[in-house]
Amino acid sequence: MKAPNLEDLKKFKFKITSRVRMSQTDIEGIVNNIRYFDFIEIGRFEYFRDIGISYVQLKKFGAGMALANTSCTYLAPLYFDEIIDIYTRVNYLGNSSFHMNYLIFVPERESLVAEGKTVSVFINPKTRKPETMPEDFRKTITTFEGADTIREK
Repeated sequence: MKAPNLEDLKKFKFKITSRVRMSQTDIEGIVNNIRYFDFIEIGRFEYFRDIGISYVQLKKFGAGMALANTSCTYLAPLYFDEIIDIYTRVNYLGNSSFHMNYLIFVPERESLVAEGKTVSVFINPKTRKPETMPEDFRKTITTFEGADTIREK
């Protein structure tokens, strides 16, 4: 697998800026590995909010959503009080699942510090079994990302 580079940032249509908090660091002021998942979650929820899909909206679709897999590759340390940009995109739409990619970037250092990936699955709230992705969801994502940039099953 190829490591991400600065050119990869151009593939992302959404970014949100955040700041590293003291509670996310160790005694040396370095971000604890588990806290990168906080940034991935911020990217995921703000991405959906930005394109008009809130958690409440998902409930209106009549579907639940479960996070099936999440991963983070650490590329460089991140420090207390640094400003970070969290780049987020959907790159795959399946029948019931979708994949998202994240790049965490420190503009001041022009440094990519982490790459994240998640897989989410639409589920029936009563049976907790996978169910078909709502068409409105698929259309909203495809319209935002561009049909030519998303792999589909």
